[in-house]
Amino acid sequence: MFGGSFCKGATMPAQSPAVELMKLIGGFQVSQAISAMAELGIADVLKGDVLASNDIARAVKCDPPSLYRLLHALASAGLLEEQADQRFRLTPVGECLRSDFPDSRSAWARYVGRPYVRQSWGNLADCVRSGKSAFELLHQANLWTWRGERPEETAIFDAAMSELSRSGGAAIASAHDFSAYKVIVDIGGGQGALLAAILSHHRDTRGILFDLPHVIAKAQDLLAAAKVDDRCEIVGGDVFKSVPGGGDAYVIKSVLMDESDDSVVSILRRCRSVMTPSARIIVIEHLLTPPNQPEVNYSDMTMMVMTGGRERTQREFEALFAASGLRLEQAVATRSPFTLLIGTQA
Repeated sequence: MFGGSFCKGATMPAQSPAVELMKLIGGFQVSQAISAMAELGIADVLKGDVLASNDIARAVKCDPPSLYRLLHALASAGLLEEQADQRFRLTPVGECLRSDFPDSRSAWARYVGRPYVRQSWGNLADCVRSGKSAFELLHQANLWTWRGERPEETAIFDAAMSELSRSGGAAIASAHDFSAYKVIVDIGGGQGALLAAILSHHRDTRGILFDLPHVIAKAQDLLAAAKVDDRCEIVGGDVFKSVPGGGDAYVIKSVLMDESDDSVVSILRRCRSVMTPSARIIVIEHLLTPPNQPEVNYSDMTMMVMTGGRERTQREFEALFAASGLRLEQAVATRSPFTLLIGTQA
């Protein structure tokens, strides 16, 4: 068990509070092991097969004894099943780390294990003391600027975001009648995974993908693979300076959570300035988890640590809409963790 070495020789009951706490404390070890599994491509090697540890080591070019120890730990965490003679197979959870799995989390696991992400979380206490993001305290830099100067980190992050957007894309696309809009502008849409899902579901709709130039650099490939590139224009720019006009709907997914309230109002006002009276703004976010409810990915904490942003309640979004000259018309739940907050000009 991860973290179990700290309790070696203890006589505490298996379900004692101290044992449960040790499991939580050791969570970072599990996370890093999963990230290493994704980085090494272990799940892809094991696809549909049962392999000996040494065979896996040869395939992923790793030290055999060290790889066995990692595989053994991953089996303890439930991602692999260890069989006789140090042979391993994927569990249903482990299948989700295959790069070709429909609901893959391989790219996300790689991103979470990046050194700058780990180091930022390691500075959580100072983040809470100061009210500043842990990343900013460590690097004295804006996260987006810092990452934009590092192509490898940008590629890993963009892949993770596209993976999550693909996962929730179908649920979002089917939760609302996007066919009511002739042109949809996706603000901060990354490489276009969400917009591709929407356009695939609504074939008479056109799209404009808008994000920073280095983010959209490879968007054409994703849109072409989804066979929607002929209905989508790609525009690079900075949302704090201008946004494309001509949209019947302005979609903003997982963008406002990165920003302070003042920056959120700035973005919403920028969109409102180009909206026609009949246009809609559609904010897509995780709403803040109610008190004492389990978290899936601690995204509110992630925003505090990495960007200085935060998750919000529906009431808080209503206030931000109002401050931006908008009115929240409806909130639409989806078959995913996301909620659509649909607004119009006030």
